[in-house]
Amino acid sequence: MTYTTSTALKPLAGKLRAEFDAIMSDPHSPDRFQWDWWHLPGRYTHLRAPAAHFFSADIFDKLESELLAFGREHLGCQEISPIWLSCYIEGCEQRLHADRPHGPWAFVLSLSPEELAYQGGETMMVRPEILSLWNQGVPAGQAFEETEIVERIPAQPGRLLIFDPRIPHGVSRVSGTLDPLKGRLVLHGWFAQPSPFVEGPLSPEAAEAALSAFDDILAETFSTGFEATGTTAYRIEIGADGKVTKIKQLATSFMSAEREKSAEESKKLTKAVRDHFLKWKFPKAKKSSQITLPLSFER
Repeated sequence: MTYTTSTALKPLAGKLRAEFDAIMSDPHSPDRFQWDWWHLPGRYTHLRAPAAHFFSADIFDKLESELLAFGREHLGCQEISPIWLSCYIEGCEQRLHADRPHGPWAFVLSLSPEELAYQGGETMMVRPEILSLWNQGVPAGQAFEETEIVERIPAQPGRLLIFDPRIPHGVSRVSGTLDPLKGRLVLHGWFAQPSPFVEGPLSPEAAEAALSAFDDILAETFSTGFEATGTTAYRIEIGADGKVTKIKQLATSFMSAEREKSAEESKKLTKAVRDHFLKWKFPKAKKSSQITLPLSFER
């Protein structure tokens, strides 16, 4: 899943890049001395630093605030992990790997230069259909090229990439420059803590009553189990009269060995959400409210 950066993040990415350029252009700046050469043979090779230590407090606080707002609005997540700044120059790469314990969504915000002086540096992601290849009825003898197995996403300036970190991913090997000012530069981390929250005058008690009742319906609807795993989120809009006016599904990462089964269960879940909340009577209020409801399924 890829999102183009929001109007709030794009100019911020430019300011972060300008601050990086100012620090790295001064050969005597003490802020340059905090890089860690992270080299784990066969796994990772690149320069990295905690973003909170590298950037000024004002611009870093703005970055955190904008990412938190994005996570709440689009993913139903209320926190983000510590943010890393990574730079890739000649020979740097990340081999394919998967992240499980950090959070349900990973993010990469590119601060790479407008004109690339290097080759490689794309974010590599194994295509989801490959993960369930043997269940897709692949014709006997069909061959696959790398482009059909791995998707490569260039580090375009200002691009915010969001993806399910369970999917094997990495960074292709960079070549062509030893200058950090010309290398692949990204901020990255994970969106975390998907949990329900209310915006507007609706009381937590009223929201909790509706959510608790939905838990019972969810248990009954999927009494035989839920095969897909992952996270999805819904936004439930409630009018001042207490009636639900709109239910919107946000980002979803449902996945199982059978893609058709994942789609079937996702539709069944959405129907359960709509059937319950469209009938629920919330208290009247002076203005509208909304509940963001993320749901996570694991095995």
